[in-house]
Amino acid sequence: MDRHRTTPRRPRRGLTGAAALALALAAASCSARKEPESAAGGAAGRALLRGPVRAVKASADGAWLAVLEGCNEARGQFLPPRTASCDLRLVPSAGGEARRVAGAVTTLPHGLLWSPAGATLAALGDYDYPTARGTLVVARAGGAPRTLGTAVSFAGFAPGTEDLLFVADGRLLVSRGGGEPEPVAGLDRVGSLEAGPGWGGGDGPALLVRQGASAGAALSVVGADGRARRVAERSGDYALAPGGAYAYTVQDGGGYALHLAGPRQAVLGKDVQAFAFSRDGRALAFLADATPGKQGDLHLVLAAKPGDAVLARDVGELRWAQRAPRLAWLERFDARVRSGTAGAGGLDLPSRTYGANVTDLELSADGKRLAFLQHTTRGGYSVDLMLAQLDAPPGTAAVQVAQGAFGFSFSPDARWLYYRTRCVRNGEGCDVERVPAEGLAAGAKPERVVDGAKSFEYDPRDPGRLLVTWQRMDRDALDVGVWKDGKLTRVDTYVLPGSAQFLGPDSRRLAYAVLHEKRQGAYVAELPP
Repeated sequence: MDRHRTTPRRPRRGLTGAAALALALAAASCSARKEPESAAGGAAGRALLRGPVRAVKASADGAWLAVLEGCNEARGQFLPPRTASCDLRLVPSAGGEARRVAGAVTTLPHGLLWSPAGATLAALGDYDYPTARGTLVVARAGGAPRTLGTAVSFAGFAPGTEDLLFVADGRLLVSRGGGEPEPVAGLDRVGSLEAGPGWGGGDGPALLVRQGASAGAALSVVGADGRARRVAERSGDYALAPGGAYAYTVQDGGGYALHLAGPRQAVLGKDVQAFAFSRDGRALAFLADATPGKQGDLHLVLAAKPGDAVLARDVGELRWAQRAPRLAWLERFDARVRSGTAGAGGLDLPSRTYGANVTDLELSADGKRLAFLQHTTRGGYSVDLMLAQLDAPPGTAAVQVAQGAFGFSFSPDARWLYYRTRCVRNGEGCDVERVPAEGLAAGAKPERVVDGAKSFEYDPRDPGRLLVTWQRMDRDALDVGVWKDGKLTRVDTYVLPGSAQFLGPDSRRLAYAVLHEKRQGAYVAELPP
């Protein structure tokens, strides 16, 4: 889940009766009183594993927690702060015995992952930081752990399956549904890969695989039959799309040319900076003709039909809507300050611009609204949150939602625009408010959600429920609460940053780790209806 602090491309979410509780939580963060033995009031958290915990990750069904504890700090020039090697234990979220799965598991993001379709846990143990390799261990719910490979540099589950792909000593292997690993013939020196719809029996390739160093690597496509075929030398970026199309760049002179493959074969542009498929795979947007000191121009093509439309010039950033063939961008982009003019358009929407001096923007999931941060000197310097209705008649201007906004996001159901404002302590404490995505009626005011929060994020199963955190002043720890329907429930204090998560299948429980010396451990709290 995404944590939202300043901007979100990963941010997110009232009150009446909740304000007092929010203020009480904030006050607890700043207090110097004697530390509590346990969290008081709100949801009741129950310890499943006692002792110092570095990470907690839940299975998709919420039945199991993977816990990293017994950690030793890792040393390295380029390692992130607090990187460690830990013992990995698997514990039922309903309570029970904690079973050891592996030792010396890295806390780096690729060190621990759950399958998306079930409860298979994969981890890189005995991790060696100089070589960035470890021993791949898997454990299925209720089963004993087993080793699948050594000298493993990468592991990942194919989308929506229990099939585990991993790279060991440069070779690509596949464990289907927990079975014995099988090598993919003809592929060695594997550097990176992406699984496509063909893996599950859909159209298009099963995999795209790059072999060799990142600069000048060869690109191969693996079909549903498991056979690899070389498609390019000196490749750069690549991407797969629903419907069988895929795209990749190839070194061409001093830049990269963009190739489209699948239902249609074509070279789309030269000196390409970036490209991205629409979420349904129907269209491909890309920035081409970039030169030193000049940003690329934004092109839009259909994956299955010839044709090319130029949507904007000198574009620095672009992004697609989640559920619509529409995209937004920053044109006339100044890379020195990462600022430009906000624009939007798409397959069913003529291109328009909505405001200059913009540093961040986001489309609602349905593609009907555009929100952006605009730097202005109207009445003094301010960073204002603006909202534009993309289906409004031409000439309709974006409206100001808030002055001094620090992070914003549309809810996943596209009903609300949430944002942080009135921040203190360098953005560590901000008030969260929301407005309807269609804008405020005349005379209406934004709805206050919570006060003094550090972050907020959506429940992936219920966009009306928020996980809210408050930064403590006495240490790097958080107080945590859950907001829904204007009510805020206090959950716990001294929570390890990044550890709190809703549990499946219904998000009625919250898992997290507590840092306080008297209560260290992994916890699960029951949330009210």
